[in-house]
Amino acid sequence: MERTLKSERVAFLDGLRGLAALQVVFLHYVSAFLPVLAMAGLGPADLLASHGWQAAIARSPAVFLINGYSAVYIFFLLSGYVLRRAFARIDGFASGLWRRLVRLGLPASAAVLFAGALLSLDDQAHLHAAALSGSTHWLGILLATPPAPGPVLRDAILNSVLTGYAGANGFPFLRHLIPMPDLLHAFDPPTWTLNVELSGSVLCLGLSYVERRRRALLPYVIAALALWLGASQWFLFALGYALAGLRRPSPGRLRQGLAILALAAGILLCRLIPPAPILLLHSLLRHQHPPDPFHFSNQVGAILIFLGVLHLPRAQYLLERRLPQFLGRISFSLYLVHFPVMATIGCGVFNLIAPRSGAVPGCMAALIAGLAVTLPVAVLFERHVDRLAVRLSRRSPPFLAPVPGELSS
Repeated sequence: MERTLKSERVAFLDGLRGLAALQVVFLHYVSAFLPVLAMAGLGPADLLASHGWQAAIARSPAVFLINGYSAVYIFFLLSGYVLRRAFARIDGFASGLWRRLVRLGLPASAAVLFAGALLSLDDQAHLHAAALSGSTHWLGILLATPPAPGPVLRDAILNSVLTGYAGANGFPFLRHLIPMPDLLHAFDPPTWTLNVELSGSVLCLGLSYVERRRRALLPYVIAALALWLGASQWFLFALGYALAGLRRPSPGRLRQGLAILALAAGILLCRLIPPAPILLLHSLLRHQHPPDPFHFSNQVGAILIFLGVLHLPRAQYLLERRLPQFLGRISFSLYLVHFPVMATIGCGVFNLIAPRSGAVPGCMAALIAGLAVTLPVAVLFERHVDRLAVRLSRRSPPFLAPVPGELSS
């Protein structure tokens, strides 16, 4: 695998991350206020049996616009891709792990504290909104713990990054050692992915160690990991890491055509009802512990979208435009702060509008009001919390000084 990371432009990856974060925002608003459209609290069989315009859109490729499920898998691919470059500069395994803990933990803790503060002002708005919209099996069961200082601090310091949540954990063996709350008790539910990000970071740190010490073994280690991890979310980190080390030749017409096909196929697969070919592939890989067909379809779709973007200059050009770059800059902050705003301010607006005008106007009003608050908050959060986390993550504490020769080339 030939490394070309030092000279590679990756601004388009920031744009891709920004659009993916916006997809997650859209998904959560639609799940809260138009639950059938997002299959919130439903299964594929329920969606197939549903009628009306929401179900029709949910069964169509148009649902990609709000498909935050595939967006999360794109996040994991992106993390593996960019961490290869980042870990090439670290001076030790422990130092790299510490930096990731700081980078993920500080913003996550601040976001949970922000969520606890907002919910302490009104922790009932989401319950009223769920009763109005019918999202009783999604919005109505989240945020199950009252926002008292003790639970909020525990969630901020421990659960959000270090231990994760039962059923949504990056270190499955910990569930037998440490009591974990269910995700329903999280004060900022999107933080469940950060524990997975931490476990993916450990995986990438291990690959970086192999690359520095025995670089010739790296392709074999990645291949072995692919067989061991199977079709799991951790495989996405390994795949992203592997793709970061491949030279991307100048795109000819054939290569660009294949990239367009990959991008289009990926979008078609990022849907709520898995198509027949995915069901067949899922059955063939049943011994590779794949997730359920729905999530498996979105994982495959995310991989194809990522590959398409990597090899399509036109897509990269569009992702480097001002709006995607703005969203990319605040993407982590947007991801972390949007949910508590939606669950309080957004739900409050929905509760005012929906009884008089219906769920669709209520959802639109909630989204507009929520974004009007979320975007400035995300900008401030990125400026004062996220950047601080980046600065602090670059400083290894003295007690983690590397052993001479550790991780050396």
